[in-house]
Amino acid sequence: MLRNFMSTKVRSNAGCWTCRLRRKKCDEKRPVCDGCGSLEITCHFEDEKPDWMDGGPRQKEMADKIKAQVKKQASQRRDRKYMDMLATGTRNVSLTQSDGELGTRYRAESNTINTPHNPSSLTPPSSQTSGGSPPQVTWTNQLFSHKGAQEDNGPDVDVHFIMIYLDYVFPYLFPFYRPPILSGGRGWVLDILQRNKSVYYTAISLASYFFGVIMANGDAVHAECTNRMADKLQEQLQLGLRELQKEMAAMNARKAKAALHEQLIAMQAIVQMVVFEVATGNGDNWKMHLDAAIALFFQILPKPDRWADTLHSLYSYLWPPPSMGVRRPWSTNQAALRFFTASLINMDIMSSIALERAPRLRHYQESIIPACYSRECREHAQTAGPLFMDEFVGLHNWIMHMVADVATLDAWKKEQQQSGTLCVDELVSRGQVLADALLTSLGSLDAEAEAAPRQTVHAMMALVVQDPLPEMGDVVPSEVKDFGPLMAVHNKIWLHGVLLYLYTVVFGWKPEQEDIKHHTSLITCALADMPRGSCLRGMVFPFCVAGCLAPAEDEDRYRQMVQRLGPLQVLGTVKEASEIQEKVWSCRGHLDETFDVAKCLRILGHRSLLI
Repeated sequence: MLRNFMSTKVRSNAGCWTCRLRRKKCDEKRPVCDGCGSLEITCHFEDEKPDWMDGGPRQKEMADKIKAQVKKQASQRRDRKYMDMLATGTRNVSLTQSDGELGTRYRAESNTINTPHNPSSLTPPSSQTSGGSPPQVTWTNQLFSHKGAQEDNGPDVDVHFIMIYLDYVFPYLFPFYRPPILSGGRGWVLDILQRNKSVYYTAISLASYFFGVIMANGDAVHAECTNRMADKLQEQLQLGLRELQKEMAAMNARKAKAALHEQLIAMQAIVQMVVFEVATGNGDNWKMHLDAAIALFFQILPKPDRWADTLHSLYSYLWPPPSMGVRRPWSTNQAALRFFTASLINMDIMSSIALERAPRLRHYQESIIPACYSRECREHAQTAGPLFMDEFVGLHNWIMHMVADVATLDAWKKEQQQSGTLCVDELVSRGQVLADALLTSLGSLDAEAEAAPRQTVHAMMALVVQDPLPEMGDVVPSEVKDFGPLMAVHNKIWLHGVLLYLYTVVFGWKPEQEDIKHHTSLITCALADMPRGSCLRGMVFPFCVAGCLAPAEDEDRYRQMVQRLGPLQVLGTVKEASEIQEKVWSCRGHLDETFDVAKCLRILGHRSLLI
């Protein structure tokens, strides 16, 4: 007993007062202990006991101040970490030729972005090439080759790329976003491009990439032009990253909280970076941008119930004028907040499937995208405030909630499995509640879809999901207003996909199960019956899940769906989903019941965000 007593370490009373107040172990280093130093908070190490250590109200007040300081410094550390990731996260793009087709492949590199104040003074690293082989076009190579032509015609080139972005790229990436003229249309997008430099440069990057893909058209004859487009992408994306760094640095340098419009500008740029990473199939680089965007959104809207007030506080007296009354169109900042918030909620929900966790914005959903709302709420949306996701991604709010519910159930199941406390009966019970809701909703949508002839639905689908290729493009008539039957078909396919996701969560990976076979077959037939290949753009998730579960005899049908996209099959998440399917198909006979949708989304060696 004596030896045990003597060997016991006596707790020191010389720790700093901050650690004592926080009830944390202190290493007693001076002038700043490691605990306070790592958190970047004030280390009180005075010999005399501070006045505020009174065991009463003053001590509680100081404890609250230190908690606030810890939270503030954590946010700033997260922002600095994101800036460091931006500074060291350049990407390397090379154009490779395989099987007679010109495609693009991105790979992450650890090169450092050169960030001088003058964009023209970028210094590329030396090219490591051997023999007579031509050097690869990389994101750290020279800028556009004909500098003289660029200096003379640079602004005109940018104008053309901006118009390509507005006319083709933006509608292709967001096919269901068609705001009516009385709400301001899409004019705010052009306004944002003029005011937000980071978004502007990223838009030009996307346009150059998009233009290069269509120009190549699988033909090596256009390799030189495509290479120049890759150089243009490199140049503009570096400029966009640099502008984003400036915005983040300016916000972090402020002692006071950044203004709402400054936070909104930064969030726009970061969400646009997510769009770029996903559209160019750049692995899971989207994750760091999405994490930063969600953290910034929490700062913009700390409380969900402040959504309507925050939205209306962005009203501008310049445009639209107050004389237009309560039905006035959205201002640029209001329209931007609505669009980027809807995009962020969609990204959060879809990423939760791949990340195997509940959506981080889940407690914001009911305030911003309510599952149930009155007809009056929708008719007067500009005064009520909620968002309707079918206007942005073609899906009803309640379907977005259901996807989030299944993802949350999947995360709960895996947490229970890890702790060894999973109750199968409870899992089945929770799954049955969701399945009943999904099947009931399918019945309602069936009635709505059958209200219009098949030919009418196909015609509307072809109008909404425009093909960016000139010879295939259509102009949407202004008189077409009722897209209800089209939305019903689109939402039906999604519901079947969500049911497949739910069944794999509850029962495991069982492609031969009757319910799974039934819904897989329905999705396969519906997708094969689409009037255009570009219709897949809004249905990538159900396309991917159904394809992975489809029998071997349907593999070619899914390949043909992708081939209908023409040169655009190498662009965006359809290509990613197709590669996932091919990988899953190659593993037929080796997948057990523990395989699931989340494993599908990381089978390529990274987590895929199918938006």
